[in-house]
Amino acid sequence: MKRPWQRRRTQTLSTKLTWANLVTSGTVILLSTLFLLGIQSYFFTSALVRQTQAQAAMGSENMSAAMLFGDRDAANDILAALRVVSDVQSAVVYDHADTRFASYQRDAGRAALAAPVPPMPRLASAAGDAGYTLSYRHVTVAAPLVVKRQRLGTLIVQSSLDSVYRQLALYLALTIPVMLAVLAIAQLVLSRLQRFITEPLRALSDTSAQISRLGDYAIRAEVSSLADIGMLSTAFNTMLERIQKRESELEAEITERKKVEVKLDRLAHFDNVTQLHNRHFFNDRLEAVIARAAQWRERAVVMFIDLDNFKAVNDTLGHDIGDELLRLVSRSLTDTLRPGDAIARIGGDEFAIILENVHQIDDAAMVAEKCLLRIAQPIAISGHEIHISASIGISVYPDHAANMHELLKYADSAMYYAKNSGKNAYRLFTHSMQEDARKRFTLDNNLRRALERKEFVLHYQPQIDLRSGAICGAEALIRWIHPDLGLISPADFIPVAEESGMIVAIGEWVLREACRELRTWHDDGHPIRMSINLSGRQLNEDDLVASVLAIVDDSGIDARWLELELTESMLMDASPGVIDKLHTLRRAGIALAIDDFGTGYSSMSYLKTFPVGTLKIDRSFVRDLPHSTEDAAITKAIIAIARSLKMETVAEGIETREQGECLRASGCDKAQGYHYSKPLPAAQMRALLQRGEHEALDHALPCGA
Repeated sequence: MKRPWQRRRTQTLSTKLTWANLVTSGTVILLSTLFLLGIQSYFFTSALVRQTQAQAAMGSENMSAAMLFGDRDAANDILAALRVVSDVQSAVVYDHADTRFASYQRDAGRAALAAPVPPMPRLASAAGDAGYTLSYRHVTVAAPLVVKRQRLGTLIVQSSLDSVYRQLALYLALTIPVMLAVLAIAQLVLSRLQRFITEPLRALSDTSAQISRLGDYAIRAEVSSLADIGMLSTAFNTMLERIQKRESELEAEITERKKVEVKLDRLAHFDNVTQLHNRHFFNDRLEAVIARAAQWRERAVVMFIDLDNFKAVNDTLGHDIGDELLRLVSRSLTDTLRPGDAIARIGGDEFAIILENVHQIDDAAMVAEKCLLRIAQPIAISGHEIHISASIGISVYPDHAANMHELLKYADSAMYYAKNSGKNAYRLFTHSMQEDARKRFTLDNNLRRALERKEFVLHYQPQIDLRSGAICGAEALIRWIHPDLGLISPADFIPVAEESGMIVAIGEWVLREACRELRTWHDDGHPIRMSINLSGRQLNEDDLVASVLAIVDDSGIDARWLELELTESMLMDASPGVIDKLHTLRRAGIALAIDDFGTGYSSMSYLKTFPVGTLKIDRSFVRDLPHSTEDAAITKAIIAIARSLKMETVAEGIETREQGECLRASGCDKAQGYHYSKPLPAAQMRALLQRGEHEALDHALPCGA
């Protein structure tokens, strides 16, 4: 149960003001009534005192003779005359010795007076010679009896205050209704006046409640004409405006945040170029697919697709066309798949596919073949007809792996093998690939320290002038001698170096070391040419030209004695910037050669575009000479092309005298191979040049380039 003051706290302002008005008005009226009652009491009592004093004065004048003669009866008769005064209750005459001489008491037969007449000594001391005392029931007046300045005694008259109380009661009976009426009128007037304050406040409160109920901060309070309440209403409306503005800003911010969250969610799960799902979604989907496949004992397939030579499209035609190509390829792949299969873009030119509920592994191979066929179709973009291919790696759950990470790793390994096997192909994962992957990982780790440990060496294979049989040049070939693994073939570590980017540092070391060795040969009087293989990664380096020219300058050789060998695939992928680099190198005097000519993307347009001076005939066309008429025809055609373009030809892989004679007869300029010499360490190459002949060279002698 709430206490009264606690209930007051929950009351409305109007109720509180009503109570305040009522209490205030009632208090004022009550105090006024008490004040008036006090005044009336004073007036009534004063009148009774004066009346009693007058009776005492008259009695003392009449009592003098009786006192002189000692006539008690006369004195009693005189006092009895006071009976006509209803207020007088008693009268007593004391002689000069303060002995009672005569007395009068109204209603003598009744009980003793409520306040008996005090003894004379006490009254005299209280009243003096002439005076009165006042109690809550009586007024007692003492009047001296004096004759010729001689005090004969004292007359004491006592009057009752009952008449005063009756008058006060009557006054109070008349006053209370009047005061209550005044209180009611005051309350009525104050309540009317109160509305001028409470009505605007109530309206403000109702507005606040309406805003709270509806949540609409556009509602405004009516501004009161009263100054203070008007200021309060204005401040309230200003607060609402700020809240509304803040709410609008907050709603806009929340809306914007939701849009950003949607965008972030899309960015987190979708590729913004192809609109396919991205790697994050792909991984989540693959985990779910593996879980379902495990539950239902089904196969699931992961396919990694990497577009071949996609960088050439970006470098040659621009990234806008490259992005459009990715979009078109993604649509082609999506159209190839079933509705329930998933496809995602997981890298720059890499896609990944999940096939569910695959019954046979051959089914995955069929899908891969379809994807290759769709990708291989010509694509027209902005007036360009683009031909592109892809390399696909496939891993199967649970045949190859039982978890997501291994499936992804194995699909990547299979794709790597597909790309290295000639591109535009697919490969199913085999565990031998994993062994090769471990080997590549080991090579990659050791490769990063091989330069520091000086584990690389260069061997040099002589090139022979077929007309004179003299040594006219040498090709620098790198070898890696590992302290634990022994001699590692370039075919094993060069691809790893290409992938890791170490090929740039290794290529720079080869160039510097070969130029230094060439300077030694020239200083020893052997002016022959040095051929050095250049990788595609090096060719795309921005500082390639500056680096090559700096090494040539540092070594002190003439740039005309240096030849850089490029592959046909490198030329096909060459961007305009790469072409400019090649022309700059050629203008500096450095010769350029196409290695393994005829095995790649041979085209007369390439030979016309690039400043190439030498074509190297691949060993695959030399192996069956002179018995293969097809190889003989191919080599003669290559030699004829070179002559028509004023280029030299160098045949690789010569292993027999007959092969050399056949090529010389066909017009080939130079040759190299085990028939003449295997690749030699630097010391043995210098010794060969110093001797001027070698048992493998058929009396070959050094000659000028």
